[in-house]
Amino acid sequence: MKYPLLLGLLLLFCACENDMRDVKRFEGMANSSVEEATEVELFYSDSAVVRMRLQAPLMQEDRDEKEPKRIFPDGVEVDFYGRDKQISSHLTALYAEYSEKKRFIVLQDSVVIHNSQGEQLETEELFWDERKNEIYSDKFVKVTTPTEVMQGYGFRSDIEFKNWEIDSLSGIFESSSLLKNPEF
Repeated sequence: MKYPLLLGLLLLFCACENDMRDVKRFEGMANSSVEEATEVELFYSDSAVVRMRLQAPLMQEDRDEKEPKRIFPDGVEVDFYGRDKQISSHLTALYAEYSEKKRFIVLQDSVVIHNSQGEQLETEELFWDERKNEIYSDKFVKVTTPTEVMQGYGFRSDIEFKNWEIDSLSGIFESSSLLKNPEF
């Protein structure tokens, strides 16, 4: 009777071995301040009027006390609404990061904005300052209108991409409706 019990305990101790990498990964997940959500749709309003709708396949919310932020590692699509409650511009980017304390957004990788006037902005990095209600970049930008294509370095605009300027314009080219009116 003694030996089967001893054999059972010996097998139990031999079978219970954990890979330390798995243990550390589990500990990191349990102590993480990052929460994830999929198929996200966020609405922002001002005075009970919807001003923006954001959609993203994945949102990671980092609840760090010093610098809380929302990260959209798989990109975002954003519709901006004018006072008439119609879509005034549409933005896409393959990566976005929002700093809650600074109220500042960094958009990167294939950033594109279309507005209702048939204009399009393309750049690799765009900053969005919520406090100043403006977007800007110091990188290469390309703006296509129904009649022109403009290129340069540096860009500044209101959030609806209606009043914009290119800082260091390096070229203006005539276009014969290169940009089709995008569907919002």
